[in-house]
Amino acid sequence: MKLQILQRLLEIGVIPVVRADSQETALRIADALLEGGAGTIEITATVPGSPKVIEALCQRFPELLVGAGTIWDEASARAAIDAGARYIVSAGLSLDVIATANRYGVPVIPGILTPTEAAQALAAGADVLKLFPAGAVGPAYLKALRGPLPHALWCPSGGVQVEDLRAWVEAGASMVGAASPLMQDVAKTHDYAALTQRMRRWMEEWKRVHGAG
Repeated sequence: MKLQILQRLLEIGVIPVVRADSQETALRIADALLEGGAGTIEITATVPGSPKVIEALCQRFPELLVGAGTIWDEASARAAIDAGARYIVSAGLSLDVIATANRYGVPVIPGILTPTEAAQALAAGADVLKLFPAGAVGPAYLKALRGPLPHALWCPSGGVQVEDLRAWVEAGASMVGAASPLMQDVAKTHDYAALTQRMRRWMEEWKRVHGAG
């Protein structure tokens, strides 16, 4: 099951990262993303009652890969997994989170920035490395990190722009996290139609660039 989830994430390529100030807004954002062709959605722990949002999405859309993001500790990881999260993402390196995800057979994508953190994460059992904040360092940094770690799977996130997808893929990105550049201020404007259009553009661009690569 774990390998199947990882394979699906690799096929989908783009992980929308949902942050909102209410469960209702988070679910509406998720609906808009699905209309735009999203195959997976990451619900961050900063969403109030995020496990309930994860559970609701899993019930409404059984085929959707629902992940949990911004997970910092074992308790939050366990709550997300119990709610149905198919993978766990963190903004930084937490060995407890990696251990918990491994214990329950759930793929884990910890945030890293340095070679030391990358090596520690892989040694602890990370499945994918989330380069964060990716926009602050750029594709060239990812390419440099891949030199000593050629077999790792990478997911740059945080400031990744749709216009730069080709550069990230060429640098070695296996998937990307799409946060603010995709979401923009939809949680405040509630312009869900525009979000759907942006999601569609991201998916089309990923397929075009990744297919060409």
